[in-house]
Amino acid sequence: MALNQFGMSIVMPFISIYLFVYQGVPATLVGFAMFFSSFVGAIFQLIGGEACDRLGRRWVFVGGLLLLIVSFLLLGWSVSVRAPYPDYLVFLSLTRVAVGLFRPIPNVIAADIVPPEKRMEAFGVLRIATNVGFAVGPVVGGLMALLSYASMFYLTAATSTGYLLLVLIFIGDTRACTRDEGRRPGLGTILADRPFMVFSVLTFAVAIVYSQMYSPLSMYAGLKGLTEPEVGMLFAINGLMVVLIQYFVTLVTDRYRMTLSMGFGTLLYALGFGLVAFSDSFVALALCIFIITMGELCYQPPLITLTANLSTGDRRGRYLGFSGLMYTLGFAVGPLIGGYLLDRFQAVPWAAWLIIAAGGLACVAGFVYLRGLVPPEKNTAMLVEA
Repeated sequence: MALNQFGMSIVMPFISIYLFVYQGVPATLVGFAMFFSSFVGAIFQLIGGEACDRLGRRWVFVGGLLLLIVSFLLLGWSVSVRAPYPDYLVFLSLTRVAVGLFRPIPNVIAADIVPPEKRMEAFGVLRIATNVGFAVGPVVGGLMALLSYASMFYLTAATSTGYLLLVLIFIGDTRACTRDEGRRPGLGTILADRPFMVFSVLTFAVAIVYSQMYSPLSMYAGLKGLTEPEVGMLFAINGLMVVLIQYFVTLVTDRYRMTLSMGFGTLLYALGFGLVAFSDSFVALALCIFIITMGELCYQPPLITLTANLSTGDRRGRYLGFSGLMYTLGFAVGPLIGGYLLDRFQAVPWAAWLIIAAGGLACVAGFVYLRGLVPPEKNTAMLVEA
């Protein structure tokens, strides 16, 4: 996972900058590209979760990685020939389709093999592994952007190939499926689960807020005069914090209801993005990233753990896939909203960030409501299944 995130984080923070600054694409169209590609990826994340329940974990994992390698090679070619905007839209969407297919699977495998009372700790460790790559990737990407944007995509294709080889060698199926399991109730079982549906709506809304840290904040930092290496350093702060302190934060948040931890994390999101309104230097934006990342450390492990707690073994991929769908849809809508707000409030960009912060505060109220819906025994990291 560290290798995969290293490759992904080389390119993802800089796609928006490349289109906006070097291709002259308007911020709204950049936001639309992020929206459309993430929307498509969200649909395939649900498909990936369902497929890994029906077909097994391993081969869905492998198929997604193969498609990811091809799509990054195509993006590198697009940059090298300065292809038109529609080409980037199509190939970027292919990367999201690929990631959507395999994104739920590491968490599904962890939920399969880790005892319920250890899940939040395990998901925290997975986040640390992921962010080892994220701590280094943006710095490498920022330096490579000074030389060649195309080389960034080719390197990511190479790291994805390495990840595929590791999966083929070391990952087996943690749950074999039979023909009889293919004939199961449909998504109606999820839609009838009221606590989970309220939780999913909140997941969508919080993702809209958090997704501003990527495309919109990258564009805003560029407008404030930050260079690509400086933008890379901002994102490296996020990755380093997760690597260094996620485990210790998880040990603390384990003691509290997961809805409380997630509500507090969302409150920090609101504070961090609100402060962006008054930040116009690297140091000030780094402080904002610090606060937002503290929110992420409190919010993310309970997000996956609560989803797993609300699910059952035979529907775990479906629940995690649907939760991933809502989260990714939020990431799809978020940059579109952020791009629109930056265009709409060009004269007063601080207004855009205060609107985003207000959205975060509304989500905090949602978690107060959710706490009354989730059974207490499922709202803890110490769940013990019968």
